[in-house]
Amino acid sequence: MDNAPSAFPGWRTAHLALLVLALLAFVTSMDITMTSLLVEPMKRELALSDIQIGFLQGTVYGIGYGLSAMPLGRLIDSRTRTRLLLAGMLVWAVAMAATALAHGVEMLVVWRLLLGVVTALVLPASISLIADLFAPAQRTVATSLFATGQACGQAFGILAGGLVFDRLTRLVAWAPEAFHGLSPWRVEYLGAGVLCLVLAPLLLTMDEPVRHERDATRVSGREALLELWSYRRFIGPLIAAMLFSVIALQATMVWAAPLLIRRFGQTPGQFAGWLSGITLAGGILGALAGGRLAELGRRRLGSGGVLLPALVAALASVPLALFGLAPTVPVFALLLGLSLFCGGMIQTIGVVAFTLNIPNEIRGLGIGVYVLIVALFGTATAPAAVAVVSRLLGGEDRLGLAIAAISAPAMLVSALFFGLAMRNAARRTAG
Repeated sequence: MDNAPSAFPGWRTAHLALLVLALLAFVTSMDITMTSLLVEPMKRELALSDIQIGFLQGTVYGIGYGLSAMPLGRLIDSRTRTRLLLAGMLVWAVAMAATALAHGVEMLVVWRLLLGVVTALVLPASISLIADLFAPAQRTVATSLFATGQACGQAFGILAGGLVFDRLTRLVAWAPEAFHGLSPWRVEYLGAGVLCLVLAPLLLTMDEPVRHERDATRVSGREALLELWSYRRFIGPLIAAMLFSVIALQATMVWAAPLLIRRFGQTPGQFAGWLSGITLAGGILGALAGGRLAELGRRRLGSGGVLLPALVAALASVPLALFGLAPTVPVFALLLGLSLFCGGMIQTIGVVAFTLNIPNEIRGLGIGVYVLIVALFGTATAPAAVAVVSRLLGGEDRLGLAIAAISAPAMLVSALFFGLAMRNAARRTAG
């Protein structure tokens, strides 16, 4: 490693950059929750089935997300990350706006693939930048603040998908000529595409920070893979733990809103306010708690100790996965909010563990491998798997049972792998 690295940026520079990255997370996170509330009108207009929705939301998106992860990880390790993020935001804006104009599954597949590719860029590039903006002792809190941006974006997506949709429905009915024949859900996607463009000037103002904790010599692709392989006993269980937690979280995020519509007969406008509130509270509090508890674990148990709170959160999530079987809306909301809180903790802590245990010169590649596996076997499979299991159990009215059947076992397995990753991290440190 370089024994005399340049100083980290000043407080103001680092936190302004973190604000931009959090805004980036906000914009790119609102898509999945906004789309989940727009599932029903999209299904009606485009004559889609639950399995097709799961295919678009999970499989197609996850394939684009996963297959691009490792190539993008290498670019992140060797190229200007701020410029990569700027290019990603422009592609994101085009894909969101183009979704509004799609009239068949074929074009939706194209734009969902592109959205998945951009997502595969945003997380590792942002985490790589945070690691060079903040010293290790500040990194867990900074990462949790970035995750807070994601939580805010998810909550805003619910508001846009619910309250804004209801308002647009009335406006379109009152003055259809003003919207050129576009249905309300299409207008929302166009608006989201325009919102993405606001970030472009902010990304242009960001300076690329000096890279820290890396060798002075350039690492080849083969050397990077070999070095990453040397961390396999830690990375393998960690990725497996994150994979199973993402399976449960995806099943929750994609299908919670449609379940409210079908099980309790509510409209998006009726539940968008409180659902966005618990999504925001659960995500922000989970991310902040995850960052604080991870730092506490690091101080007391070493770099592997950051994973202890994630293990506890995964175990707690097992009974919470039964939210879809709740008899009333308040019980549904309570269990869902706690589940999102635990999910926010787990996602934040998993990323922090990468930044503390993987060297800078292979960090982007390592996160790329994580994204590849999690996307292809988690993001790409969970939404469609819930739809298939629901059909096998008796039809679309079995959606809540299907969510529980997938999420509860997944979180239990996740906890087991977090324990294994902790043990192997401790052994590596001792060795």
